[in-house]
Amino acid sequence: MNTLLKLSMLALLVSLASCGGGGGGGGGGGGSTTTPSTGGTTSTYGSYSSSNILASDFVSALNSVDSTYSSKVELYSNETLRSKTAGQDDWFVIYDAKFSEYKAVSLQYVRTIVYYDYYSNNKAVASEFRKIENNDVTAGNLNGDRYGNSYEVVDRQSSGYYQGRQSGYLYEDEVASTDVSLMAKEQEQSKFYSKAAKISFVYNVSLETSMSMVTLGSKIEKMLTRANGELTQEDQVALMGDMKTLTGVTLQEIQKAAQDPAAKEDVIAKIADKLGTSASNLEQKVLPEVFGITL
Repeated sequence: MNTLLKLSMLALLVSLASCGGGGGGGGGGGGSTTTPSTGGTTSTYGSYSSSNILASDFVSALNSVDSTYSSKVELYSNETLRSKTAGQDDWFVIYDAKFSEYKAVSLQYVRTIVYYDYYSNNKAVASEFRKIENNDVTAGNLNGDRYGNSYEVVDRQSSGYYQGRQSGYLYEDEVASTDVSLMAKEQEQSKFYSKAAKISFVYNVSLETSMSMVTLGSKIEKMLTRANGELTQEDQVALMGDMKTLTGVTLQEIQKAAQDPAAKEDVIAKIADKLGTSASNLEQKVLPEVFGITL
């Protein structure tokens, strides 16, 4: 196997296994004030939102903002009755430790909260949510927004159901699954999306790309485990195909780009377009840090 490819694959595996930066997705329009370049990218101060934030990410961010409090997710959106009601958003229920109460929150609402910062990040979402919440309380809405369309305080009934104080909606507390394999699968899926969201943020690539990266990293890990750290010829051929699918270029094109400035510009443009990122971010951050490639 080509040494460059092998090193690139291993670098990808290590990167995906250890990635732990902030989660979060899409950004809004940046402002005119620029910050120093970090890792090959330049951030601007302006309006952003976190379009890929998950319920677990939101609660983790709340805990970071609230400091000494430890809130937690009680029901995910796939467990709530309101989420299954036609015309309704995907709702999740949390125990809000700061106020010692339960709250139902629309996932779509959280993902559209606009805040001002130098980059897209979950902590800013949570901070802005607390500001909105405080404004609602000041306006006399003590149990969420006026009609419970975005978030609301809920009461846990003796029957095990949560009911919204503003909307009157019931948020179902389903019977815990006894299917161990199903529970394990759901936990694994949650970890997958959480890791993909973090990679999307850290390397400024599309969520679709980050999910492909996680999938490829897991595939490599399984191959190495099965073969005691050595990739077979069959594995190598398969991985070269996967790398081409992920990046949009062949290994030969990458090798040529390292020697030919004209080819380099073309290859970088192709890969950047395929990964959903900028050419400068690709060349200065993604290629060297994720794939172990310097052009």
